Amino acid sequence: MSFLKSLKSFFAPPLNSGSSSFITLNIICNRCKENIKVNLRRTSDISRVYEEEDAPAGASFFIRKEILGNKCNNLIYFKGYFDENLNLISSDITGGKIVD
Repeated sequence: MSFLKSLKSFFAPPLNSGSSSFITLNIICNRCKENIKVNLRRTSDISRVYEEEDAPAGASFFIRKEILGNKCNNLIYFKGYFDENLNLISSDITGGKIVD
């Protein structure tokens, strides 16, 4: 195996690792009713909650995201809190709503 191939295999995630590297949310725009699929990258989009922050009980991670669909220029503001297993425990959204 060449050096570059071995380097690539070292840094690449294993195939079929079982867990996705994204958290997916489906958001509907309040203005145009567009269904927007939002992928949150587990490794870089989500931040750790620290003691001095106002967070709900049990929250370990949070994210702030501005979402813009393709059909209109309505900017959707999303703030979510996640537990240690990255399950959404609390959210605040303006300009849209989360769909299961």
